Amino acid sequence: MSIENNKKVVQDYVAAINRSDPAAIASYLADDFIFRSMLRRPKWLFFTWPKEKFIDAPASMSSQMKSPIQMKILNLIGEGDQVAVEAESYGEMLNGKIYDNGYHFIFTFKDGKITSVKEYSCSYTANDVFGEFSEENK
Repeated sequence: MSIENNKKVVQDYVAAINRSDPAAIASYLADDFIFRSMLRRPKWLFFTWPKEKFIDAPASMSSQMKSPIQMKILNLIGEGDQVAVEAESYGEMLNGKIYDNGYHFIFTFKDGKITSVKEYSCSYTANDVFGEFSEENK
């Protein structure tokens, strides 16, 4: 697949996240897909998820929000089988907090499917908003 096709897949994938559509999200992912959070602390934010666990994550996050989380792509850069994405999110939590994080993602592709995503974001923001829901913090 071309770099432009890979960028289009990323855009469509983000649109599926914004709709909180697990079936559509799954359709863009390879069977051996891996999602890696590159955050280090707190420990509960440093994880690796396979496809089966990841496809439900946006809906799970959004269940704690007034409406589905919204991701906005700010920039896409492609080279070879990878696309780098600068993005931001926004969501109003049921408890009144606002989740607005900044991200850098590295998407890796094979045969038109996403095989892996590495996520870099602000761990302080993620823990401040979602920490109370973490099993580690209960």
